[in-house]
Amino acid sequence: MCAERRPTAETGDASIDSLERKIMKPLTIDEPRASDAVSGMRRVQFTQLGGPEVLEMVPLQLSALPPGHVRVEIHTIGLNRFEALFRRDHYVIAPTLPATLGVEAVGTITETAPGVDGFQAGDRVAILPIQSPTVGTGTYATHADVPIDALVHVADDRSDEEEAATWMASLQAYTLATKVPITRGDTVIVTAGTSSVGTALIQIAHDLGATVIATTRTTARKPEILALGADHAIATDDEDLAAVVSTLTSGRGAKVVYDTVGGALLAALIDATAQFGHVLCYGAQTSPDIRAARVDVPLVSLDRKSVSFVDLFELVEFPDRLAAAKTYISDARDRGALTIGIDRVLSFDDVQEAHHILESGRLAGKLLLRVT
Repeated sequence: MCAERRPTAETGDASIDSLERKIMKPLTIDEPRASDAVSGMRRVQFTQLGGPEVLEMVPLQLSALPPGHVRVEIHTIGLNRFEALFRRDHYVIAPTLPATLGVEAVGTITETAPGVDGFQAGDRVAILPIQSPTVGTGTYATHADVPIDALVHVADDRSDEEEAATWMASLQAYTLATKVPITRGDTVIVTAGTSSVGTALIQIAHDLGATVIATTRTTARKPEILALGADHAIATDDEDLAAVVSTLTSGRGAKVVYDTVGGALLAALIDATAQFGHVLCYGAQTSPDIRAARVDVPLVSLDRKSVSFVDLFELVEFPDRLAAAKTYISDARDRGALTIGIDRVLSFDDVQEAHHILESGRLAGKLLLRVT
């Protein structure tokens, strides 16, 4: 997702064009062409748009490594909701068919291109989501060729699953939590608190000293987000969000709102935002097509407030900011201040089932696929 913008009376195709220019064009998957393919390599691809049933497992052959790349044998893959949107052509950019998927994973380097420094065969690494809609040749595979800029070493005491669950959620949360500085005494709202990014935002905002109000749809799930460190929980199906926030903040509202739901909830969130506060949107779960999502609120409700759309590329395009994020995330993890829960781990061959789960939206943490 891309660039900051303020809502206007209409959101036209020009805004989508701006987003597309910021995102890497999709990788074109050709017919197998390499002479040095490793027997047994496979990847997931789709040759038509549609539901999870269009995903198919096919043989994979990789060309010689380009400069600055390594080949990784994939152990565990992290899945993300945007990949289900991409498969249906409901993402910011359209797939080029046949298309593959995957921006994060954990695995072991099997080969490096000449001149690569800092990584060698045998290193266990995490692949970070620094490109979209795929990183390198795509991580929905048994093997992937990826640029070294997308890699971090994995510590011996970290499991593949822990590491695969960490980076997308934590990097997105860090991007949001540092866009508008927050500190002790500030109040923030986190929507979809049981999602992987939501859980990371709750923990990072709490670690930065903010008072965190987190939302979930039902009262039954409020204990989950309170256990993550949220100071207050709101069940949006059962409670008046703006009224509860007003009570909790003595009428002031929240300094910053982090929203991935959109739709009717967004209007209530704007009402719950303090004067000179900020609503930072990073998704629109209520819209089946991200390109169709709109900000539809009375103009006067935006008085002394700002609404922006924030994407991960505001972070990963700038090496110094990405380095700071890596340092903070690793440190917070080591201090026990940041843990990304895992909803479940499925087999690589169960990728269609995994995408059905992604589309259901009923997750409590990260969804993973185990390859080896």
